[in-house]
Amino acid sequence: MEDSWIARVPEENLGDVRQAQAARHQAADAVMRADVSIGDAERALDVARRNVEAAKHRMDAEKATLEAAQVTGQRSSIDQAQAQIRAAEVDLAAARAHVGWRKQNVDAWRAQKVLRERELEVAEAELAMARYVALKEHGDIRVQDISERDLQAAINDAQRKTTEARREADSKAQQAQQARVQWEQLRGQARGYGGSGWNRR
Repeated sequence: MEDSWIARVPEENLGDVRQAQAARHQAADAVMRADVSIGDAERALDVARRNVEAAKHRMDAEKATLEAAQVTGQRSSIDQAQAQIRAAEVDLAAARAHVGWRKQNVDAWRAQKVLRERELEVAEAELAMARYVALKEHGDIRVQDISERDLQAAINDAQRKTTEARREADSKAQQAQQARVQWEQLRGQARGYGGSGWNRR
């Protein structure tokens, strides 16, 4: 069905087509937005990975401080250095959990994009049906060779794939939420230990 065919149908008979076109436009916009969110999530993951490296360097520095304190034999210096190492360990665990959450978040957004793409396929299939119906009702004989059953089957297939994609997206979002809770618990512990503060967001 070409656009020029639809151009011959009076505008007052194109209500369903215009509605389907708007739905398709909205679905395409949602795909683009999901793409942007994936990019944002990937950048946040890169930052989290750099924070792990910073936490590892802090751990190495604290170990060196402990070794220096042990050489002096001063109990207070050794105790303080050991406390700093414990804080650095918790900080590193929190940094790693942050990476874990950010990875899950990227996966969740990718699943969300697949869902949006499936929704776009539904919108496109429904638009094809709306155009077909408008042309048929206008008496355009060029749609005689087009199967309404095939158009409906395409809608049904796209809806089934959308349901599957929604289930997957919901699952990934739940996993990301659990990873975030785990990170926030470790972040709270790191603050309690007087962590470096890299993750105070």
